[in-house]
Amino acid sequence: MNQQAKKKPSAGRIILIALAAILVAGFGALGFLYAKLSSMRENVVPVTSKPTMHAMATPAPEPSLTPIVGTPEDIDEDHDDPVETDEIGEDPIYNTDAIDETVINILILGEDTRPSEKNAGRSDSMMLLSYNSETNEAKLVSFLRDTYIYIPGRARWNRINTAYRFGGVGLTINTINENFGLDIQYYIITDFQNMVKIVDMLGGLELRVTQKEAAYINKYMQTDPLPEEEGTYVLTGEQVLVHCRNRRTGDGDWGRTSRQRQVMLALFNRAKQERNVSTLTSLANELLQYVRTNIDAATLVQLGADAVFSDDFTLKGGTVPFADTWKYASIDGKSVVTIDLEENRELLHDFLFGESD
Repeated sequence: MNQQAKKKPSAGRIILIALAAILVAGFGALGFLYAKLSSMRENVVPVTSKPTMHAMATPAPEPSLTPIVGTPEDIDEDHDDPVETDEIGEDPIYNTDAIDETVINILILGEDTRPSEKNAGRSDSMMLLSYNSETNEAKLVSFLRDTYIYIPGRARWNRINTAYRFGGVGLTINTINENFGLDIQYYIITDFQNMVKIVDMLGGLELRVTQKEAAYINKYMQTDPLPEEEGTYVLTGEQVLVHCRNRRTGDGDWGRTSRQRQVMLALFNRAKQERNVSTLTSLANELLQYVRTNIDAATLVQLGADAVFSDDFTLKGGTVPFADTWKYASIDGKSVVTIDLEENRELLHDFLFGESD
């Protein structure tokens, strides 16, 4: 095995939603941890009124893109476009009226902040957790990081994940809200550096993997290799971490986001099986070290209680862009995903709120 094969992937660039699964589950039994929950709200991003003259009102023209026929050669690559220092800041979240009072929308971000670039971290994982308290149903929607979209407040087009580099969680939420007509006001952020501890505390996680996925995991593991054939195996925390970051088995970010949701569902189901106050408390204590949010403690506890202790709670997943609403294109020699914004907006609203013509 060569040196490159032995190198483990950066823990900061991993799945976001696996952590959120345990987060939501654990909080259901933790009313006595209100103080710790509240501490996660320190230095929250402010919510302010949207300026009257907002950059989204006069968007810059979409750059000329070159269509790509078939699968791009760089589908397995993560691209980062340069960002000027004067473009970087910490934007507030713009206040938006609720679309449906029974639905709460939370943006969950996995960040990768490089020490050499202050405030220039990126969001490699971006998911929307939408919960309907009336139907007791949750929706989990992945946003592909290469989706090419207009970034409000910066008057430019770019990959959707660069919004986090430009203006942090505030600009990321504003970008999604304005492009897709949503009402996100809440967020959960983590760097996932200690995700392995969570999985190992649960005794591993049972997942079904393909032959390619098993081989990819083994490439980064020095011990405990998986059989390199399709099957269901109990993965360690390290193996789950690698699995969730994988976009190098020919399916790019489509595969990575699918694996993230697979792990989230497995973790959620595993947490529901516990229903043990002591275990859930230990998990929550571990999680609280790595999470930042602007959600109040009472809401977090209520969400957790609904998720873990309700027998009729359901969870569904999806991806933006939706099927048959996107195309590959190239800009500056790098591939991006262009989308039919209007169609994706309509499909997303129908998925989240049950809206349809």
